[in-house]
Amino acid sequence: MNRPNAIDVARSPAVAFPLAAAVAVATWVLASGSAATMLSITLFCIVLWVLTPVPPSYTGLIALGLIAVAVSTELALAGFQKPATWLIGFGLLMGEATRQSGLANGVGRWIATRSIGDAADGDSLRAYRRLLLALSIGAHALAFLVPSALVRILALAPVLRELGSLFDSRRAQVGLYLGPLFATFYGSAGILTADLPNIIISGFGESIAGHTISWSEWSLHMYPVMGLLRVLLVVGIVYALFRPAADSSFELPGDERTADGGAQRRMLAFLLVGTLIWATDFVHGFHPVVGAVAVVILAYLPSLGVADFETVGSDVDFTILFFIAAVFAIGDGLTRTGFTDSAATRLLAFVPSDGPLAVVLAAVFCITFALTFLMEGVAVASVLTPILIPYIDAAGLPFTPVLLAETMALSSYFFPYQSAVLIVILNEGDVRTRELIVATVACSVATILLLLPVQFGLFSLFY
Repeated sequence: MNRPNAIDVARSPAVAFPLAAAVAVATWVLASGSAATMLSITLFCIVLWVLTPVPPSYTGLIALGLIAVAVSTELALAGFQKPATWLIGFGLLMGEATRQSGLANGVGRWIATRSIGDAADGDSLRAYRRLLLALSIGAHALAFLVPSALVRILALAPVLRELGSLFDSRRAQVGLYLGPLFATFYGSAGILTADLPNIIISGFGESIAGHTISWSEWSLHMYPVMGLLRVLLVVGIVYALFRPAADSSFELPGDERTADGGAQRRMLAFLLVGTLIWATDFVHGFHPVVGAVAVVILAYLPSLGVADFETVGSDVDFTILFFIAAVFAIGDGLTRTGFTDSAATRLLAFVPSDGPLAVVLAAVFCITFALTFLMEGVAVASVLTPILIPYIDAAGLPFTPVLLAETMALSSYFFPYQSAVLIVILNEGDVRTRELIVATVACSVATILLLLPVQFGLFSLFY
């Protein structure tokens, strides 16, 4: 049996479910204390999320049922109370409104016309390369304005989908979709306000230890390598993985005389209202979900809006909310049982606090990275940071580089279930699970092997 066939067999429900159950039972037998049940449910779901015999959202639904029966209904439903869960829900509505208004197609045509140039020359590879770079730089620039990676992904997805349809090559379609999304996602580590884990970590540093990392200090330490260089690295990897054949074709979208220019302009104005709310969060302190709600209210408002609220149930797939709720419920469950505190404390005991700073940073990176295989990144930041800060203080280590090492680990993922952002990308249906995993593994491995040593070396010079 060759490797692809073996993978297909492992992913089949007849194999994946018994394997997940066996892992769960073995965990429950070997583990001890109140964490045994929660940990067995977690590993059961992780096996299914990695092998994907059923959609990740359906596994999330199974997780909610298991937690409700084995632990408590309150814990099972806790994820639905998280603002991030509903940020995704409202983001889906934003994306649908952008599509219905025609703005996605209009923006796609505008960008393609200026990036590709004349389609008559027939050089599809050059057109793809120019469009990929232009879109990726633009998507990364958006991270300076919109503080939530989830919001950026949901806003960009309809535009990238339309642009991908200009090429007949599926590889080009996937590349133009993943490249800009990865640029705005992976490059977030270099900007303090670009993603929620960054804000959580810096917030804990200030509230627990009184150590403030300013926006400019964060940028000085992180942006050159983990921001700009990482974006260029990611774009290069996506280009290498999803480069279309030289003989593939592409075309510019034709003029759409029936397009409602007024609806497109109104939708753009609504998105600018949301962007204003997101970009000024340091003034009002509102969660990004408030900006998303404002955009959705305006976009679906009768007469003034651009989309029909009564039809969204048939056009938008809200099942992803079950996955997000399950991930948060698992994180809360592992925290309540004390497993995460115990695991983090035991793992920190292996950090050689008296060793070179680069070794300490690598150890913190590995510990954080290991925890992301059990919990979503936001949950890891919320659980590990309050334990890590007293350890840093007691060991006499510099706060800034150690906390930033944790941040870097929280932007290096292998599997979609590790991040709500990756699940949103997968849920849009434009890329297959295998394509996404190959791309995330390549980008994360390249970051760890090429950029992490450079970043740790710079920290060693600074400190």
